[in-house]
Amino acid sequence: MLIKPAYSKIDLAAPGNWQQMACGHYMMEQTAELIRAHQRRLKPGKTVAIGSLGPGLNECLKNGAQWFTVGTGSDVAVRSKLTELALKENSVDNLIAPFVLEFCRHPHQLLREATRVLDDDGVLILTGFNPYSPAVASGFLIRHKKRFPWCGRYFTPVRVKDWLELLGFEILESEFYVSNFLHHSEYRGSGWSTKLSNLIPGLRAAYFIVARKQTLINRLKPSAQRKQLSVNGRQAATAMTTKQFSKSNKQIRGKL
Repeated sequence: MLIKPAYSKIDLAAPGNWQQMACGHYMMEQTAELIRAHQRRLKPGKTVAIGSLGPGLNECLKNGAQWFTVGTGSDVAVRSKLTELALKENSVDNLIAPFVLEFCRHPHQLLREATRVLDDDGVLILTGFNPYSPAVASGFLIRHKKRFPWCGRYFTPVRVKDWLELLGFEILESEFYVSNFLHHSEYRGSGWSTKLSNLIPGLRAAYFIVARKQTLINRLKPSAQRKQLSVNGRQAATAMTTKQFSKSNKQIRGKL
C-alpha cells in the first residue's frame, strides 16, 4: 500500500461528489473549515478548485470568494482532464486540489500541471487520505472493497511533500485532520475513534498541505561577473595596486 509506484496502468474511478464517499458531508465540512482557517495564506486573485469535489467546497464556504471549478464531473464550470488542465500558464493565483491524487492515473503529471498553471508565488492547497490511518487501512476488508475512498491509491504526506519540493514548492503548512475512522455512527465527535485520533493526530483519516510555488531568480554566472564592462567600445578603467602604480610611474619617467 505504501510503496506502490505513482503511475497506474489502468484508469481509476473517482468520486463524482462528496456524497459518494463515506462520511462525505462531514469530510467536506472539515476540509472547508481548514481552508477557511488558512485563508491568510492564499494569494489575492483567481482561485481554482480542481476535481469533482470542488463545487461542494465552493458552496460549503459561502464566503463570497470567486472560485471556478475544473474537472471531469458534471457540476464543474470547465470540463477538462486534470492531467491536461484547460488553463493558461501562470494564470491562477490559488489552486485547491481536494482528494485528487488517490484517484488519478498519473499523479506526477497532475502536480506538474498544477505547477504550470500557478503564477509566481501561487498557493496550492492539497488534501489526501492518510495511509497510516486505520480508517484507510480498513479498506483491505472485503466489506469496503470498491467503495470510496477505499478503492483509491494512497500516498503518504511525506512522499507528496517530496514531490512538491522537487517541483519547486515551499511547504507552508501540513497537518492531519478528520478525527474519526469514517464510521457514520461516530463522526459527530462521540465515538472512540475520534477520541483516539485526537490523542494521536497521526492516526487521523486525512492530511492537509499548503504549499507556495517559489519564484526562481536568475543569477549572474560567475564567468559573466568576471567580464570587464566596456563603455563606448573602450575598456573600462580598473583599479591598480601600489606596485603597479610605482612601476607605471617609472616607465613614464624613463620615456621623458
